[in-house]
Amino acid sequence: MARSLRIFLLFSILTLLGSSVIAESFRVHKTLIVNASETENSVKAGINDCLYIILPEDKTYLNAIELEIKIPKLFTEWPYSIMYCVYNNIAPEPSENLIDYRGEKIHANIVPSRLTWVLQIPTNKNIKLKETPYTAVVPAVANAENGGVFFRFMLAMKGVPQEFDTTYFTVNAKPVFAEVGKLTFSYTTPDGSKVQPHTIFIDGKEMAESEDGIVLSTGIHSVSVVSDYYRNEVRTVTIEQAKLTTLDIAFRDITPEIRISAPENAVIYLDDEKLTKWDSAVQVKAGDHIFKFIIGDYEIIKTVKAENGRSYTVTLGIDASITEDSVN
Repeated sequence: MARSLRIFLLFSILTLLGSSVIAESFRVHKTLIVNASETENSVKAGINDCLYIILPEDKTYLNAIELEIKIPKLFTEWPYSIMYCVYNNIAPEPSENLIDYRGEKIHANIVPSRLTWVLQIPTNKNIKLKETPYTAVVPAVANAENGGVFFRFMLAMKGVPQEFDTTYFTVNAKPVFAEVGKLTFSYTTPDGSKVQPHTIFIDGKEMAESEDGIVLSTGIHSVSVVSDYYRNEVRTVTIEQAKLTTLDIAFRDITPEIRISAPENAVIYLDDEKLTKWDSAVQVKAGDHIFKFIIGDYEIIKTVKAENGRSYTVTLGIDASITEDSVN
């Protein structure tokens, strides 16, 4: 009966704590500093220890901090015995040498009686995280501007075994990023001059270019760069989660180009001028151009209407056809 009463009172207190911000001064047994950006950041935390989780420097994509907590079997045998708290505006700045703090408690609740538990602490107020059977979500947003998240374990009831003092949680912290990345562009021009106006289309939609980059969902995207001053450029780019991708665009001259495919013994005239080499593209002005091909006694004339920003291929082919004669 006494234990049931303690549990009832405990839940009443936690309900109030979870729904309001409370400023308080408190003392912890130990302060553990955890860098969420590091691959190996597992720590052992005991009752009344606190974790100060340092956030990634670039918080552009950060949605939350996720704590994977391994709970000792002893703690699971005493339900409702341990609680956790999350704080904002901690002072002074947490350090391994400090144990006395003041902060605003934004959430508190019971550590569940299970061997493995995952808790997500939101850092982005514009994102709503979803709870699952395996993941709990703190219903308050930690202040990411301070550079870290303050998390604390503490006893929720008296009368627990003395072994609690020498038993430890194993906690691993990692950032939870949005499923987006950024795309920036790097340009070069044919003559090294200033880049002229152009328009960017991503997946068929016109996008405004930004020095900070264009935010895109992860995955493959089609990119088109269209300009009246250069040839249109089409690329495929893969955006990775929480990463900046730079797409290099080497603008090409808008002057029309014509490639020629013809036998080596052909004599070719372009606008009445004999071509001595045609193994590379020939640049021409926009408008009509006349090609004359001579092979032996044969002469073929073709007209090409060239437009700015376009490329053409003129092919001179000599073919032979074979048919089967009918049998009488």
